Amino acid sequence: MTRALLLLSSLAALLALASGCTYSVHEVTAAGFAPADAAPAPRKGEWIHARGEQSVVLGITDNTDYVDRAYAELVSQCPGDIVGLSTRTSTSLGFLSYTNVVEMRAMCLR
Repeated sequence: MTRALLLLSSLAALLALASGCTYSVHEVTAAGFAPADAAPAPRKGEWIHARGEQSVVLGITDNTDYVDRAYAELVSQCPGDIVGLSTRTSTSLGFLSYTNVVEMRAMCLR
């Protein structure tokens, strides 16, 4: 009976550890807070946002340019100057897999 109980509790602990997920923020950076070029008239500021993800299963992925794609998406949203860029990288861990995420926010001056 004791051996069966030990085996059952060990199995329950293994399942709890194997199915648990964690989340980790690696880095938050800020750049581009220098004064923008002087314009003849006041410009309108608008927040823009882009996000990129990379899914990895068993250490294998085919998406290695997710940060470049997110940056290109951010730049495509703004015909003017981009200032105040904030970049956040994080990882969401799952069972035998994880997802890398990059989020970029900036102010677009039109």
